[in-house]
Amino acid sequence: MIESKKLLIVTDLDATLLTEDYSFHNARPAIHALKDRGFPIILNSSKTLAELVPLARELDIHTPIIAENGGHIAIPKDLDLPINTEKFKPHGEYLTQILGLSRHRILEHSHALRIQHAYKFAGFADWSAEEISQHTGLSLENAKLSADRYVTEPILWNDSEINWDIFKRSIESFGGRALRGGQFIHLMGTTDKADGLRYVRDIYRDSTPNTQWVTVALGDSANDRDMLNASDIAVVIPHSDGPRINDPTAPQVIHAEHPASRGWNDSILEILSHHTSS
Repeated sequence: MIESKKLLIVTDLDATLLTEDYSFHNARPAIHALKDRGFPIILNSSKTLAELVPLARELDIHTPIIAENGGHIAIPKDLDLPINTEKFKPHGEYLTQILGLSRHRILEHSHALRIQHAYKFAGFADWSAEEISQHTGLSLENAKLSADRYVTEPILWNDSEINWDIFKRSIESFGGRALRGGQFIHLMGTTDKADGLRYVRDIYRDSTPNTQWVTVALGDSANDRDMLNASDIAVVIPHSDGPRINDPTAPQVIHAEHPASRGWNDSILEILSHHTSS
């Protein structure tokens, strides 16, 4: 029997919760309101766990983290949630689990292809922190955090398009994906942000069987679409030139009026005005 209803907030970061200068200042009222009601905020990002842990501390949230596009799950060790600890490995203050292919296997396969076919590409695994900083524009400290990867490998492709198509098919036949981003191609498994959302949502459902968990997902880009589709309430955060996601298929869709943290804040406060814990 359902005795209470709670919101589970699952959010993208860049251009969603965070502004271009990585500030969440405008979202503070909604963040405080969620904490006051005991509604968890889950970070779900393409960033690494090493990048996300400091942000979670800054936000003062003590909840699971979904890193590297849904492939790396981290649960605070002292959080009372029903998980099979045999599937998790200790990682500082967290217990972590890899969903799908590990970076080790991705590197093993992609580098074997590189040797066999003399493909011309290089990635984070080939570079020092200084070189990653040069290629990405990140500070040296942030480059080190971005290099601490478990399920993804960004590469720069310096070969022909014909060879790219062959390489991409080889990665897919292995059970992985090769996705073109802005600057980099990302080698990864088939898990995505929606898989991470479902995994964490199910943990919360199992922890409180008498609670109805309403999942709210917030995102701004095509990389967030599957996550939004998997939620109960999808919040599309626009860019300054308008939204970059077509209507998600979630039961309820909200289009924020403003970009980044301001739109995040307004949308969450609107949702909270209609949903109260009981």
